Amino acid sequence: MTPNRSSPEMPKSLDKQNGFRCEPLFGRIDPLIKGRTEIPSLACTIACANTHSAWTLDPPFFTRLPAEAGLPLPAKRALISDIQNLQIAWLGDPTASLPTHRNRVASIQLDEPIDIASLDNAGAIELQLFGVPFHTYANSRLARWTPGLPIELSHFEQLAKKVNLLKSMTGGNCPVGAAMSPGSVYDDVRYLIDSGFDYITVLCQVQYGMSPSQALELSSLEQSVEQAVKALRDSGATTKLMIAGNFLDGKSIFRCLQMGASAVSIDAYLAHSKPKEIAPPKETLGSVLTAFAPPTSTTSFAWLAPAMTQLITELQDCALYAGSHFVTP
Repeated sequence: MTPNRSSPEMPKSLDKQNGFRCEPLFGRIDPLIKGRTEIPSLACTIACANTHSAWTLDPPFFTRLPAEAGLPLPAKRALISDIQNLQIAWLGDPTASLPTHRNRVASIQLDEPIDIASLDNAGAIELQLFGVPFHTYANSRLARWTPGLPIELSHFEQLAKKVNLLKSMTGGNCPVGAAMSPGSVYDDVRYLIDSGFDYITVLCQVQYGMSPSQALELSSLEQSVEQAVKALRDSGATTKLMIAGNFLDGKSIFRCLQMGASAVSIDAYLAHSKPKEIAPPKETLGSVLTAFAPPTSTTSFAWLAPAMTQLITELQDCALYAGSHFVTP
């Protein structure tokens, strides 16, 4: 009996009980001939509109921790250094002691002017479409993530002009994206697509520190992804979708990629992978004297490389197991 190959596609859900979609048996004939035993590529390539330039995230991860975790400068520099060595995209401003890197995403807040110097050698530019202009709120507060537009805009068509300006300033060689809080996801994604953004980051959960408890959920991950993907499909655009959420392993990341995301944040995974700090001993004469000793370094991220190796292996395992359905829709 010939299998029915026109059967409807399985629903794209992040439900843990359903798992992820897999290729049926009749599609796995002659895997050696088809080269199906090779680990598939999950790299995210963001094309720059109207040019041949592109920006690639391989693996399809990014982190916002350098910009939002509130790390002291030595710890931030150490984190960025290790992240760059692992070829992971990161959001933040260039640091004085580190060379610029194409994996850096230059950030522009909604109440900030464009700083030309901060865009040099950045891999991408991202407008942060949230916050209350000229007010500083802690990242742990919901008000910090209030959806908003750049303050110089007087009508909605001007956002497209700002995007075109940023592309002209970089010679069209740098993709321009937007990070949005999930307010009205479908309408907002459609608006950002029409404004010419090359990619859109939906912040379903933000990690404002290196502790697992320092996280703020802004919306349901599954509902936000479904609405954003529907907006992309309805528009027919090639805009890439990036998701910041509570991803703790390769399987949850793979399910999100199957739903339609092109890349995800690893902030929650890093916060949960960080070794727990040892509690300080009870106060003694010696412990009091150590308060006057030179401070020891707490900026080591030696755990980062093994944690990322494990995550990439998990993601590749999921892709190999799923077969041809590893391709994002």
